[in-house]
Amino acid sequence: MSKKILYLFMLATFSFTFSCSKGGDLEKINKSFIVGKWKLSSATKNGVNVNLDECQLLKTLEFDTSYEVIIKTYEIGTNTSCEEKSNTTHDYMLSKHSITIKGVGDAVISTPKTETLIHETTEASDIIVKTYTRQ
Repeated sequence: MSKKILYLFMLATFSFTFSCSKGGDLEKINKSFIVGKWKLSSATKNGVNVNLDECQLLKTLEFDTSYEVIIKTYEIGTNTSCEEKSNTTHDYMLSKHSITIKGVGDAVISTPKTETLIHETTEASDIIVKTYTRQ
């Protein structure tokens, strides 16, 4: 009888340990790839290149290990230099091959190359694709 109880206890402990992990592969993707600062390098609208000004090219996404991302945007200020327009923090979630940023509409980010993030959104009927590179 005591062997059965010990066996059940070990089985319960084993099951609990693995059911409480954060998903194995997702943790590896987060820590080894996503965490860090990414800078906007190009954009397209419905497949056509968008000319970005120097301030727009300063936009960054900075992912941390606590599943938060800081998004910073810039615009031309009163003295014609780039000034920070917004600095917001959002939660993000990982799936096998994409990242979803909460509070940014239906934006989904994919990582087709090791130093590139592709951020795709749909605004009205337009498909906006922004490419970010690691900083």
